[in-house]
Formats: sequence, C-alpha cells, structure tokens
Amino acid sequence: MNKLRYIPLVLVALALGILQFQAAPQKKEARVTQVIKDVRLLVSRAGSRPASVNDMVNEGSAVRTGEESRAEITFMDQTLTRLGANTVFSFNEGGRTVELSSGAILLAAPENTGTTKVKMVGVATVAVSGFAAMFETHHNLQSKVIVLDGDGAVTLDNVPGSSCPIHAGQMMVIPAHPVTCPPVYDINIAKLVGTAKLVTLWPLPPWILDPVLHNADKQKDSGPNGGYVDPTSVDPIDQHEATELIIKSRPQGTPGGL
Repeated sequence: MNKLRYIPLVLVALALGILQFQAAPQKKEARVTQVIKDVRLLVSRAGSRPASVNDMVNEGSAVRTGEESRAEITFMDQTLTRLGANTVFSFNEGGRTVELSSGAILLAAPENTGTTKVKMVGVATVAVSGFAAMFETHHNLQSKVIVLDGDGAVTLDNVPGSSCPIHAGQMMVIPAHPVTCPPVYDINIAKLVGTAKLVTLWPLPPWILDPVLHNADKQKDSGPNGGYVDPTSVDPIDQHEATELIIKSRPQGTPGGL
C-alpha cells in the first residue's frame, strides 16, 4: 500500500518534466511589443512579412525597420530590444547573442540573465551583463557603443586579442577601420535619457529605468575634469532620426570626433 501512495507523486513529477521540456523552446523566442510604420520579419527562405504587435520572432530570423520606423521586441526573460530606423537585427541562443547588421538599438537585460554578446557586423563584438546600452553601426562608417548601466568589453574584429573596457556612463566611438582601442568618453546620462527617442518613445520598465536614473543622479555629485560629454553632439554620422543621439555640430570643449 505504501508503494501505491507514491505512484501519484511520480506521475505528477513526470507531468511537470514533460511540461518543462515542452516549454523550453519558447525561451528562444521573442515577442513584438511595439511597432511604428514599416517593420518586417525576415524569415529565412521564406522572404519577409509585415510585423504586428504580439507576433513571435523565432531564433535565427531577423527584424528590419524602414525609414522613420521603430520596433520593440521583448524576450521571455524580459530582455528588451528597441530598434531605430533602418535597422536590421537578429538573435541566437535565446537572445544571448545578438547581431546588429546596420542601424541602432537599445538593449537591456536583467542581471540574472548572464552575459549577452552584441555583434556589430564587421566592426566589433560587445560582451555585457546586467545592463542597459545602445549600439549603432553603419557600413564603412563609425559605430557607437553607449552603456547606461552595467559593464562591458569591446572586441574589435580586426584587432586580434583586443579587449576594450567600457562602463556605465561611457561611450565608445569606433572608426570604420580601428587599429587599437578607441577613446572612451564620459557622457551625460541625463541628457541622453531625456532626448534619445529609443528611450523616450515608450515608457521603460522600472527595472531598466531606475538604475539608469540612479547613475544619472550620481553624476550630479562629481564628474571628470571638463565635465561630461553631451552624447547628442558627437560625430554626426547617423541616418535621419536613427536614435537622435547626434546633432550637426559639436559644442566647444568636448573631445574631438574621429
């Protein structure tokens, strides 16, 4: 009789195991949570189709935005990606490896999700964890990495063994053909958060916004000699309204552009 009492428990355990096995592939998917204008899902071997809110984005497929278009994608672990205009984005390993072929993204991942690698195609790979950051790249032009929260390391594609550190509140501007680690600028986080459309277009969840604002508050107490760089004024290379990170001229006293 005692053995029979354990049978229901065994059946429950088996059922839970089956459910977990069936649910596991879903971790490799993401859901479209915001769409503005021309956003398309690029499915391998099947062409493309317009994206709508609540569409699922499968691992290995890509998302492309058109002129003056935006999109937001949310993963099962709450990792969030926002795409600027004229951007091509894809992911593997459940969002832990991201590929940015062109354009600009805002990417944020919870602390417990481990390391995420962002491949800026033909330029560099950025490894970050527990972070909120912006990435921008364009063919044969300069690329940008801006960390709003967390820490990372940039590996340059054409510089073997390179590992260029970058921390919260910093920006790295990478030339088209770097030969060494580019300079890192200490940026004005509050200025960026108040002006970048990928930040302001839709409300950010508190787990992203609160640490970023905390970092902005810390900058009020102290700063580098010469103050913080206004990231909206460094190196005007972006396509029209890509991330609103730049303007036509650089204010006097900020570090020189590349």
